[in-house]
Amino acid sequence: MRLTTAQRRLRDEGSPAQRTSMRLLLTVARLSDADRLVPITSAHVSGASYKMIGDPGLEFLEDFARDARVRVPTTVNPLGTDLAQWRELGVPETFAAKQRRIASAYEAMGARPTYSCTPYDELPRPAFGEHLAWAESNAVCFANSVLGARTNREGGPSALAAAIVGATPDYGLHRDEGRQPTVIVDVRTRPRGIDFSLLGLVAGERVGDGLPYFRGFRGTEADLKWLGAALASSGSCAMFHLEGITHEARRARLQGLKVLSITRANLRETERRYTDGTDADLIAFGSPQLSAAELRDVATLLGRTPPRIPVWVFTSRAVREANPDSVAAIERHGGRVLADTCLEVTMLEHRFGTVATPSGKGAYYLPSLCHQKVILADVRDLLERYA
Repeated sequence: MRLTTAQRRLRDEGSPAQRTSMRLLLTVARLSDADRLVPITSAHVSGASYKMIGDPGLEFLEDFARDARVRVPTTVNPLGTDLAQWRELGVPETFAAKQRRIASAYEAMGARPTYSCTPYDELPRPAFGEHLAWAESNAVCFANSVLGARTNREGGPSALAAAIVGATPDYGLHRDEGRQPTVIVDVRTRPRGIDFSLLGLVAGERVGDGLPYFRGFRGTEADLKWLGAALASSGSCAMFHLEGITHEARRARLQGLKVLSITRANLRETERRYTDGTDADLIAFGSPQLSAAELRDVATLLGRTPPRIPVWVFTSRAVREANPDSVAAIERHGGRVLADTCLEVTMLEHRFGTVATPSGKGAYYLPSLCHQKVILADVRDLLERYA
């Protein structure tokens, strides 16, 4: 390993948390044949929901926070509940108290109190070519594909270690050769709305941990957010190229790659396959969390077609606070806008049995993480069905 003088000092003379972080990163580097640690400009850490990490995770974080301090701007994944609304949600007091301790541990380490699965919506955004250490699969896919930044699909501990050291092992998607496509995906339909989530689910299942080069359609940044989130859920994809759209598609080497085709019939079959519920108890928007524009769109749609069942909308704290009119409109029609948490990591199972959502990522994880049945459908279809 080619370590800098500062990195050797952290390894040999640093605080207990710094030495532990260096050991973890050097182990990852050896397993990945990385010969150095590359400096990063930001980190995004997963493992913040008490529902997901439980008492062992809480104890680890509180112990680590005694002397751990991050060296780069660091954000954290969603919590297990909105700590400003947990009583109204019926969350047990013991759960809320432990969730608050998790948040406090991260903040004691210097992490920003930004509990979001969409750190790319924070400003300033990572620039093209910047090296990051991000966990959270949808964020990794968006950063690599849409922004052209560079990060592997980190786990929570490795992302936290990188935040403390300020560097991460230089392998995989940090290197030019690791960003080349492994398969071409010809899309033989023009996706719109929920189709981007469905396309991601189909492609992820077929590509696995490969790197797809899509061609045959175009999409906005918001469309690619939903495509990447589903792609990274049903598969292990951490990046994709889209011909004529994403930054690095023009550099892609395509000769000799296998070609897969996806048709509209494939999308409709996937929508049916991920739907195993018949009558929803809840409509949920936001997996990943909604942007400001998406929040405003949902508010407008709810105003036109108020549903007769509860609606939960997940967004970041910053977006919720910056859009009080949209929040008021949603809540006036019986909805609830939740911040600092997200659909799969919050507590649903104590209140609901079937969730209707337009999110491919949500449809993938809800059965296992929240024991929910799912109705996967377009936003407008869901609101009309439950009007």
